[in-house]
Amino acid sequence: MKSFLFFTNEGFTQDPNHKEIPNMQILGSGDGNNILEAFKNFKHNQSYLSKFSFKEVIALEYIGDFIRPLEL
Repeated sequence: MKSFLFFTNEGFTQDPNHKEIPNMQILGSGDGNNILEAFKNFKHNQSYLSKFSFKEVIALEYIGDFIRPLEL
């Protein structure tokens, strides 16, 4: 089984002074034997996202532990 992280670059956030910052939004993850199965799994597990208008979803396969505590 493969694991994928799904995200989009359609969005922005705001800094504490309400200045808009374009960024990438992590939407969630999904598992499957291939990217299409994983995307189906992702859409099922994060079904609330269908209420949003994201058109460009990007997938990245990850292997092992990929989240580490980092500081800027």
